[in-house]
Amino acid sequence: MRKPLLLVLPAVALSFYLVYAFLPVYVEKKTVEIPYGIGAFRIMEILHEAGVIRSRLAFALIHAVKKSKLEAGEYEFEGYVTPFEVYEKLSKGLRKLHKVVVVEGSDIYDIAEILHRAGVCRREDFLAYATSEKVARGYGLTSSTMEGFLFPDTYYFSKNTHPIKVIDTMFRNFLKKTAELRPKVAEKGLTLEEWVTVASMIEKETFWEDEKPLIAAVIYNRLKRRMKLQIDPTVIYALKRRGLWEGKLTKEHLSIDDPYNTYLYFGLPPTPICNPGLSSLKAALNPAKVGYLYFVVDPKRRRHLFSTTYSQHRRNIARIKRRYR
Repeated sequence: MRKPLLLVLPAVALSFYLVYAFLPVYVEKKTVEIPYGIGAFRIMEILHEAGVIRSRLAFALIHAVKKSKLEAGEYEFEGYVTPFEVYEKLSKGLRKLHKVVVVEGSDIYDIAEILHRAGVCRREDFLAYATSEKVARGYGLTSSTMEGFLFPDTYYFSKNTHPIKVIDTMFRNFLKKTAELRPKVAEKGLTLEEWVTVASMIEKETFWEDEKPLIAAVIYNRLKRRMKLQIDPTVIYALKRRGLWEGKLTKEHLSIDDPYNTYLYFGLPPTPICNPGLSSLKAALNPAKVGYLYFVVDPKRRRHLFSTTYSQHRRNIARIKRRYR
């Protein structure tokens, strides 16, 4: 009887161990990072050291059967988790997501900084793709950049997401959110890029909803009269492109020789200067029916004074200066 017992005991012990190995583990909320380029054995080690699996053997057995590709990245675990659930997360790439808020009027340089700080992708990597004419052409744009077409919204991206994935997500959101507006663009005699460029200038000039159609009217009225647009945010964008923007616009900046400088060059800037929201995109299609050609901002109220003549414009400027002496 002793020999059969000696043979049975190891089998029973192994069975108990396997049952134990596959039992769920309770995990306090924890993020585990799986580096890129490591093998399955090292992944098992990381998961075991982090305490999200009881046994490397259990995970190895699952991997031997399923043979799925295990994705690198950040993964979040909380509560009771089984090795099957852990394996599923890694094999399906169900990574931890980081909330990224892109506000209306953000340009690609702002977005690059937001993504960099969130750990989604590196600032310089995002800009390399966002300013690529090849990438823009791939999305059917005639523009040399993705500026204007990365819709401002709240997004959720995992750490180390490829910039193209970010751009693709934001561009598809632009298409979705503007589906009802885009058919009207050609009716207004505009190209897609012209429409978004006008909207981007409106977005940067005011956040007041009631002012947006008025700003749009000034832009179109000046274009019809072949007047320079003379819009400050276009100069700021020119400085940003050159890495010269320090937060304050000076009189000297208005003479910078750059195609985005609408004080120096006639017509629209070459591309949008930011990523406008829906209200600005709508205003660019529905300008107010007014004859305004000028506007000046009240710096404290942040409201604009509009005028149809240069003499009235000068009086508005003088009125604001007197108000804040």
